[in-house]
Amino acid sequence: MKKTTIQRMAMVMALTVTAGMTFTGCAGGTKQAAGTTVQENQEGQTEAGGQKEGSYGKISVMTYDRGTINSSEGTMTDNRWTKWINENAPFDEVTFVAVPKAEAPQTMSNLFSAGEGPDVVATYEDTLPFVNNGMALEITDEMLDKMPNYKRMLEEYPIIDKLCKVNGKRYRIGKMANVLPNHTIVIRKDWLDNLGLSIPETPEELLEICRAFTEDDPDGNGKDDTWGISMTTDTQRILAHMWGFPSPEKYTMKDGELTYVWDRMESWLEYTKKIIDNGYVNPDFLTMKGDDDRADFLNGKIGIYGNGRFSQVNTSIYKDFKASNPDGQLDTFPLPETEYGTYIGYMNGGPNIVGFINAETKNVDGALAYINWLCDPEVSEYLMYGEDGVYYTKDSEGTHVVVDAAKNEVEFNYASDYSIIKNELFTGSENPVNIHADDYYNQYLKSDDPVMHEFGDLYYKMALIVNDTQAIEPRKWQQALPVLPTELNIIKATADPQTNEKLDSLKAGLANKDLSAHEIMENVKKAWYDAGGQKVEDYYRQYYKDAGADALLAEDYDALKDQPVMTENARKNSQMAKEGKLSLR
Repeated sequence: MKKTTIQRMAMVMALTVTAGMTFTGCAGGTKQAAGTTVQENQEGQTEAGGQKEGSYGKISVMTYDRGTINSSEGTMTDNRWTKWINENAPFDEVTFVAVPKAEAPQTMSNLFSAGEGPDVVATYEDTLPFVNNGMALEITDEMLDKMPNYKRMLEEYPIIDKLCKVNGKRYRIGKMANVLPNHTIVIRKDWLDNLGLSIPETPEELLEICRAFTEDDPDGNGKDDTWGISMTTDTQRILAHMWGFPSPEKYTMKDGELTYVWDRMESWLEYTKKIIDNGYVNPDFLTMKGDDDRADFLNGKIGIYGNGRFSQVNTSIYKDFKASNPDGQLDTFPLPETEYGTYIGYMNGGPNIVGFINAETKNVDGALAYINWLCDPEVSEYLMYGEDGVYYTKDSEGTHVVVDAAKNEVEFNYASDYSIIKNELFTGSENPVNIHADDYYNQYLKSDDPVMHEFGDLYYKMALIVNDTQAIEPRKWQQALPVLPTELNIIKATADPQTNEKLDSLKAGLANKDLSAHEIMENVKKAWYDAGGQKVEDYYRQYYKDAGADALLAEDYDALKDQPVMTENARKNSQMAKEGKLSLR
């Protein structure tokens, strides 16, 4: 596909912007053992046994490299799991292109700018810039018919298709999962008890707890050595959500009209400045990145901690906390209601965009076949859990329970990104499926580790909060913003980084007591509108007016929320179950 100079310019600018501003949120079937093969049946589905038949030739696929693979396993492009895929998928060869997770947006941008993008892109990154710049193949209804496993998922969950379409055309690949927490916030319950305080229910109560955890010696050691709350990126995002301020896109629907959230941004900033100006955070927060404040939390120096790691399987953070603070107790809480409503932190699950097909692939049918193969319920289950009894075993309630955590750490945990594209709820499976059996809280509560039983209860409460139908997730629906015309795409590619640069400088502004939230926000707004941001706003606003019921909105996600289900055997190890506290209210 030839591209004009202006198109190439727009592509490079937009993809570079994405590399700088994308926020991501983040993954593990019983099938035949490694070494056997899969052949395609007449309906296009796959079944175990026999030799490969009807090979689709060669295909290249993106995967992440998170730096977690043990050297004994090989590399992310050559290991036991890539070998299994090559032995079982209907291809002569599946080649993997490993992209460093920490540098994924920029690396993907470089690959596509150089014309070296893989045929199938499996990713958690923002895919809209690739659609905007003609890098993603439109998947027509005729192509969809060649992916019966994937098509069945779309028929079962139409919201996937709604999410994956841009300007009415299908460009992206999606999946469906139970709604579970991503970014969450925890609080030292033992500190609350020591000070005679309760879980915060209002922004004012939260602010007072931040003060008390800083000034009133919550750990009782007689030293002035604690801070109320963490203030690195994850916590800032969670507090932003409390005020209905999402990222990376910053819109809301108000009275049926798409609106930029300037007022919410200023409210968030004003509230956050109160926390910082009063000294309730580590003063070194300006130089901290990601979860640099984890050590302060693990060492018992932070009372309220926001993080995206608590809600992910294969993390040791809770165990590390208990090892350092054996008497420490953690709880979680819904974000307090503000003048803009009640919101939740980042959501995992529901419909998610998980990739696209390279518009310049020379093997379209092969790309379709690979996605269809991944969405076979048996293939998905195998790539998520491995051979039954080796890494996980499925119990009588349908929960996959870890067999040997140490073995998994070496041989299995690094492989989750080979199944970013998958049939996670096993739609179309011939066997009955309890779709909640594998929710992490059930896995944790069924482990042999009492510490993980505690975490199972904590995670269950996090799941209750994120599935609260009275609270809104303000971010995910904006994944379906429309493709901008070339001129506006260039404006956005200029306006976004200038605006985000101003937002990034807010950290300096946050630490300046003499600079008001209003003054900071006026500078941010000026950067956006001076770069032409009003035209972008107007285009998006008109799109949503014209789209009507076809537009994806926050309410579509609310409809997917479901009461978490703790299985009977999991309840045996649950203190919440014993106390009859399995609902949020």
